[in-house]
Amino acid sequence: PHVFEAESRPGGMPVQTIPAYRLPREILSQEVRMIERLGVRIETDRRLGLDFSLQDLRDRGFEAVFLGVGAPLGQHLGIPGEEAAGVDDAIRFLREYNIRGSVPVGQQVVVVGGGNAAIDTARTAIRLGAESVTVLYRRTREEMPAYAEEIEEAELEERLRSGRPLKVKAG
Repeated sequence: PHVFEAESRPGGMPVQTIPAYRLPREILSQEVRMIERLGVRIETDRRLGLDFSLQDLRDRGFEAVFLGVGAPLGQHLGIPGEEAAGVDDAIRFLREYNIRGSVPVGQQVVVVGGGNAAIDTARTAIRLGAESVTVLYRRTREEMPAYAEEIEEAELEERLRSGRPLKVKAG
């Protein structure tokens, strides 16, 4: 088996978007090494359509191809102002933080959404020094798709850092 990874580090979205406090990089590295020891060859910085084509793969003798392109794009709300400066989607924000180690963050941060990416974004903003972080979700807190323990950890982290609880406004 042969993996062509578009990014500079193997591991896909877990490496790019899941913060290290949730998924330690040592564990990811061990998993990648284990996969390589099983005989999988991994080539990084190789993009389908730019560096090679499906025909190139056929010409090289590959008999089967599986396209596992992941979910590299965040969701947009389709509302006025979402393209304004200081507005970003969670996936892009988390990817920039995980790859570069830093990302600009304002003092007053609002995260719209209730999934794990939203909570990861809130916790990352807290860790980057945002003065206040509020999570807004359209349904009840019980209906938030994020893991309950992640929401609780985010609240605890904000309380320990600032003395104030993370604001989660649902409903």
